[in-house]
Amino acid sequence: MLAYNNRKTLSMNSARRWLQQRVLSPIVDCSYIVMSLLFLWGFPRWYERFTEWHYRRQARHYDQSVIALEGARYAQALEAGLQALSVQPKRILDVNTGTGFVAQKLLVLFPEAKIVATDLSEAMLTQARQRSPHIEFVRADTGKLPFADESFDLVTLHNGPPYLAEMARVLRPKGQMLIAFTSGARVPRPLLHRWLSVARRFGQVEWRCVGDGLWVLVTKATPTNHDT
Repeated sequence: MLAYNNRKTLSMNSARRWLQQRVLSPIVDCSYIVMSLLFLWGFPRWYERFTEWHYRRQARHYDQSVIALEGARYAQALEAGLQALSVQPKRILDVNTGTGFVAQKLLVLFPEAKIVATDLSEAMLTQARQRSPHIEFVRADTGKLPFADESFDLVTLHNGPPYLAEMARVLRPKGQMLIAFTSGARVPRPLLHRWLSVARRFGQVEWRCVGDGLWVLVTKATPTNHDT
C-alpha cells in the first residue's frame, strides 16, 4: 500500500509539473505580451485589482506551486539575460517582484547596488521581505511607479506584464531594461515581433530564446538636442 501511494503521489506530481510547464506557463506568458500591448492603448486598470486579489490567496504557496514545479527552467532565460547586461548598475528596480526571487538574485550579482523591488500584492511582499530582509520592498502599481524620472540604471521584470512606457520613464538614458519570461519562446512569433517593435520605441532591443524561455534587453536611448 505504501509503495502504491508513493507511485500515486509521484504520478500526480508529474502531471502537475507537465500542466504547469506545458500548458499554464505558455498561456500566462502569452497573456503578458498581449496585456503589455493593451496597456499602451489604455487597457482598463481592473487588471491590477484582480492581480492583488489573486496573489493574496497564492502568496504563501507561490514558491512551491509555481517555482518548484518549473524547476531549473523557471529562471533559465532570466539568468541568460543577466549575463548579457552591459550596464554596471548603482540603482536597480525590480518590478512585479512577487516573493522576491529576482531581487535576491540581483543582490547576489550586484551587492554594492541599491535595490528596490515593487509589487502590488502586500501578501507577496511579506514573503519577499522574509526571503531578503536587506532589500527595500515597496507596494506599488507598475503602471504608476512612485519614482522620479531617470531614477534607475537597471529595471528588471520576470514573468509579468511589462508597462514599457512606465519602466522606461524611471530608467536613465543608456540604462537597461531586462524583461524575461519562463515560456516566452512559445509566444506566437507574429505577436512577439509586434511587441518587440513596440519595445524598440524605448531604445535598442536585443533578445534571445533560451530553451522555452525568452529574454529581452532594452537599452534606453540618449535624448538628442532635437528631442529636448
